[in-house]
Amino acid sequence: MRRSYVLVALAVTTLVALAFVIPLALLVHSAVQDRAMREAERQALGLSAVVVVATDRELVLNSIMSTRAGQRGELAAHLPALGTVGVSRAGDGAVAQVRQRETAGTIGIEGGRVYLRPVALPQGLIAVIEVFVPETSLRAGVGTAVLVLLVEAIVLVGLCMFLADRLAARVVRATRDLARTATSLGGGQLHARVRPSGPREIEEVGSALNLLADRFLELLAKERALAANLSHRLRVPLTALRLNAEGLPAGDDRDRQLRVVDRLEHEISAVISEAGRPLAARPRLHCDLGAVVADRTGFWGALAEDQGRPWQADPPPDGITVPAAWSRVTEALDVLLGNVFHHTAEDAACRVAVVRDAESATVIVDDAGPGFADPEAALARGASGADSTGLGLDIAQRLAADTGGSFTVTRNEWGGARVSLTLGVVSGDTAAAVPSRRRWWRTLGGAHAHP
Repeated sequence: MRRSYVLVALAVTTLVALAFVIPLALLVHSAVQDRAMREAERQALGLSAVVVVATDRELVLNSIMSTRAGQRGELAAHLPALGTVGVSRAGDGAVAQVRQRETAGTIGIEGGRVYLRPVALPQGLIAVIEVFVPETSLRAGVGTAVLVLLVEAIVLVGLCMFLADRLAARVVRATRDLARTATSLGGGQLHARVRPSGPREIEEVGSALNLLADRFLELLAKERALAANLSHRLRVPLTALRLNAEGLPAGDDRDRQLRVVDRLEHEISAVISEAGRPLAARPRLHCDLGAVVADRTGFWGALAEDQGRPWQADPPPDGITVPAAWSRVTEALDVLLGNVFHHTAEDAACRVAVVRDAESATVIVDDAGPGFADPEAALARGASGADSTGLGLDIAQRLAADTGGSFTVTRNEWGGARVSLTLGVVSGDTAAAVPSRRRWWRTLGGAHAHP
């Protein structure tokens, strides 16, 4: 911004300076020429009195040599009876033309200009006085004047650039303070504030940003309180649910229910902990995509087995870490797999596979149902059809976008729907620090987490 201010000042002041310097330089040059020609007229006028009464060539020559112009060979007299006296540079044609017209004039020659002045003599004769004005006299002092004008213009431009830089520095300081505060707020430092400064408009922006941050803190505090309150209120029905599950006869159903209760309790505890943690202290969450896929395919595979639905879940590759929380990936996979069970017949096959490349990993869910009549419309919220709001697919789309991936809906070789959820992956150094959720599920005795 400072550079832009300075460049604008440079361009404007340069144009203004040129608009003044060029006409002034031409004016100075014209004034010098006028001064030189007036001096030539004075020289010619002084010799005119001698020419009118002179009858002797020596008298005219002595009068010419008594002047500086004559001594420099710049003054001459063309007399009808006595001929040319002094040093002449004008041609006979130019002299004859002035004598005929009886009008003074100038002609340009090599090295300067010649001033010719007619003088009326007795008996109707016309004499012509010639004064040579050298080029040095026509330009005397012009260079110095132009140099002074240029120096003044450069000083003016430099001063304007300095003032523009000082003005821009004030604006830039205030703008950088705004940018730093906005960056701090974006990084979770919600107590960062702007010290309003600079022009009035920027001060207003700073005050508005401070007001926005205060309002955001207020809303965030209310949201945290609401989340913590709801989570605590869920403790009572969760306790009742655990007691009911523990009251079931020993067996697979009881173990499955207890695992679900354990997971639900863990998620509620995570919500309470996350709600009370400052936003800036929250780490960027990652999870093992293979572990999530193995967990959810194990859960939905049991339901497919109960329905007699053909089910295929290829073992996911190991070491795929995605930049998203376990709960978000789980929610997206439950949406995709739940759509298969909700919108296809119980005998429609389902297949889940994970494909990885260098920068992403894709979870592909195929089914043998009717598919989507309009795949593009299905990706629009509220337009998925089948009495669905489309919010589920929107969850998957947002997850893909947040991780730098994509979400597509097409048809597969069965004629049904193929849903591809592509997620960006985390580099190896970051992935090494991600704890394995597979071990957590084994700790709970989770039989659905495949090694």
